Amino acid sequence: MLDALVPAAGPAVWMGSDLAKTDDWNIRLTPEDIEELDEALASPDLKNIPIQKITAATFPLPRLGLRLRAFAGELENGRGFGVIRGVPVENYTEKYTEEACKILSWGLCCYLGTGIPQSRQGDWINHVIDLTDVTSTTKTDLAHIVDRKELRANHEGGELRWHTDSTDMIALFCLKKARNGGASRLASSAQVHNLILAENPACLQALYDGYYYLSLADDNDDEKPRLSAERVPVFRQTGKSVSFYYIPQVVERAIDRAHVSYSAVENDARALIQSVANSSGVPLDFTLEPGDLEVINNRIVMHAREEYEDDPDVDHRRHLLRVWMAAEPETETDTFRLPSDRYRARLARTAAASLESRPA
Repeated sequence: MLDALVPAAGPAVWMGSDLAKTDDWNIRLTPEDIEELDEALASPDLKNIPIQKITAATFPLPRLGLRLRAFAGELENGRGFGVIRGVPVENYTEKYTEEACKILSWGLCCYLGTGIPQSRQGDWINHVIDLTDVTSTTKTDLAHIVDRKELRANHEGGELRWHTDSTDMIALFCLKKARNGGASRLASSAQVHNLILAENPACLQALYDGYYYLSLADDNDDEKPRLSAERVPVFRQTGKSVSFYYIPQVVERAIDRAHVSYSAVENDARALIQSVANSSGVPLDFTLEPGDLEVINNRIVMHAREEYEDDPDVDHRRHLLRVWMAAEPETETDTFRLPSDRYRARLARTAAASLESRPA
């Protein structure tokens, strides 16, 4: 089976050191774009409807929308990410309240994919903020989070290792940045794939075989942890394109709590993801400023976060709004689905499409 593994090719294979020399992965908003966003925010059609019901029709962006549609093509068929920069949230705090920023980030994402919920509680917009020392809050969005038995990684501070989220695409809108540090880090999954293939093909095969995932009790309807019924592949290859899916904490939870064991090669392979993605020239590091929206195709770009110094006051901490988006019909849903379930549905569709494409 090792002989079948070949290097990935195409625009999704890139080095961060090359992209750091360019600006074409940034979409800088013009004054005309901001005016269009303001008009959309002021639309009476947005009143009294839940955020998940907002669509491109109720959040019209006649000119900017054309650029966003082109950006959607880049997300799907190009380098797999981009950063929309320049919403002046710091200059007009009365206009761009947190609620307005939720609507704005969702409205922009309507042109890029289909929003899906991120928890059993129906979080259509989730928060990336350190809540590890918060025991109570008056914010409705955060109340059920601080009541969880265990926090998810997006509600914990500090460094984040290389991973994907459990959806096709993710968008992060920056409300506040860290006091120091906290840079966003992106890497081409296909480039990491190729480097591992060259360095240690046995480890790459282990990543194709995948790992078991253990969900948290708070994320299941029966409020019990659940081990995935089968392994979830880290890499999958179609032609010369490679897709990637990996959440290290969930894999490690299965090892620690469900006592799943792996061979030395399988364990080395997990470590190799991190070391190769961190190697010189591979990652692209940048800082999200307040008012920036980072959008990532999870299937072809992995992401991480640098360590940072935060504010002791939770109201002044590093704070991002997160939107999860589906790009394929089988991952669209109105109810929360576990990571392994959502990924398995996509694998089933890919396998079915592959069978249909074979000559009779």
